[in-house]
Amino acid sequence: MVEITCPQCNYTKSVPLERIPSGIRWVRCPSCGNRFEYLKKEEDVKAEKRHATPWERRLQLGLWKGIKQTIRSTIFSPKKIFSYMPVRAGLREPLAFGLLIGSISSMFSFFWEFMIATSGFLKPLEGISISFGLPIIFLSLIFLSPLLVTIDIFISSFIIHLLLLLVKGGKNRFEATFRVVAYSQATRIWSILPFIGSLIGWVWRSIIQIIGLKEAHETTYLKIFVAFSIPIGLLLLIAVGAFFFIIRTISL
Repeated sequence: MVEITCPQCNYTKSVPLERIPSGIRWVRCPSCGNRFEYLKKEEDVKAEKRHATPWERRLQLGLWKGIKQTIRSTIFSPKKIFSYMPVRAGLREPLAFGLLIGSISSMFSFFWEFMIATSGFLKPLEGISISFGLPIIFLSLIFLSPLLVTIDIFISSFIIHLLLLLVKGGKNRFEATFRVVAYSQATRIWSILPFIGSLIGWVWRSIIQIIGLKEAHETTYLKIFVAFSIPIGLLLLIAVGAFFFIIRTISL
């Protein structure tokens, strides 16, 4: 989106970049009628180098083709898709994609976990009957999948962007981070594989997000790695502190 402001009445309107004709120099304010020169900002020029993902062009490509191309590009060509992905094109489209793929994939994960639990590999929780408790839990998780995926995308995006800001790597604002996290849900497709699919998807998603954040924010891998290392470092400090606290308590 591009914000165009009239210098006479300060009327501001956000216009999708793709709707602005190339080579345009003059615009007319719809509020006061003033005609003024349209000067592209540096970020607008950079934005022109980016274009919509296949998912965002699904009306032209077709729904199935848009989904398939987005999943394939995200999983196997993350550098390419995130280097041209718009970073200021709203949250709705990537959220819709992440919600669709994430929800379906989560259902597969819950299904395989349910199969493991009901096959005797894992002991059921005390007081819960396999014949009644686990199916109810399974159906509840299936029903709640869209909500759980939505919460996961927003919380993950917020935490990751906060970490990026700490290392001065969040150049293109929260929207860019959110779009990377949402589209990285494509890696959850590995959940269709029984037992190990979820683990593969989680590892692959972490790698995709590192690559995607680097391209979307036009930063360095060093800053991304440092940002991702902060929670690990905090957990280690907490673990070490807890260990010495327990040792000291026992010695007393």
